[in-house]
Amino acid sequence: MQANICKRQTGASVTSRIQAFKPAGPVAWRRPAAARQQQHVQPCRAASDQQTASTPATSAAAQEYVQDNEFSITKISYGSILTPVGLVLMIYGFGAYFTLLPGTDISSILLIYGFPMSILGFALSYAQLEPVPCKTTRAAFDLRSSQMTDIQKQIREDTTRYRYGDEKHLDEALDKIWKFGRQGNPPKKMCPTLTGLREETVDGAYCLTLEFASKLELPVWEDRQPKFQSFFGPGVVAKVLPTEQGVDVQLVSDGSGAGRGGGEKKDVLPPLMPGLKARQQ
Repeated sequence: MQANICKRQTGASVTSRIQAFKPAGPVAWRRPAAARQQQHVQPCRAASDQQTASTPATSAAAQEYVQDNEFSITKISYGSILTPVGLVLMIYGFGAYFTLLPGTDISSILLIYGFPMSILGFALSYAQLEPVPCKTTRAAFDLRSSQMTDIQKQIREDTTRYRYGDEKHLDEALDKIWKFGRQGNPPKKMCPTLTGLREETVDGAYCLTLEFASKLELPVWEDRQPKFQSFFGPGVVAKVLPTEQGVDVQLVSDGSGAGRGGGEKKDVLPPLMPGLKARQQ
């Protein structure tokens, strides 16, 4: 009986404690301050992530490359055309001459044209200089007609076509700028090699970048920076930037309009009297 009384007292005490702990009315449970702060921070992080993601998209759109679909006969290798055509004519001429193929009457004509054509094709293939790749951004392509100088256009056209008999692209221009082999200048074997072109924009201006593979040190290039600017000018500002393979020379249009529309007028006539300015064409 004492055990039953103890059990009743124990149960009553537990019940009374629970009722004392239970609040009288409904309570709105609140999250801790740290959880509320984290909830407000998450949208801010999402917004910042969207801004960060939109920045590369914008830069990627600005660096969008376009394909150069301009057709020119100079972009076709003459050797790749003359060699197979000459070989076909010469082989068929031999076959027709020995009555292995029809056309005995024209076999001599096929041999006369096929043999020299194939030799010329082999010679052109041996002496040809491959064009350098050129990457053009959409922004630079839109600025060609308004900011590209005549010399920039000439460089792009001359280096992106097949050349014959030249060892390197811009060989003569580099020789005049560097003066290889002369006293105080690098030797001819140190002549840099043009490996590519880039048409891009620098501070909103059209820029033609020449990519060179070179073993020359950067201070030597920086000393030639004024010569690059004067040789490829007017109307451009030359900049020298180091790269992993060598140096990039940027020819940035200065926006003055010089060097466009056929270039500057040259003094071709002597002055009428001594002391007067030379007459222009």
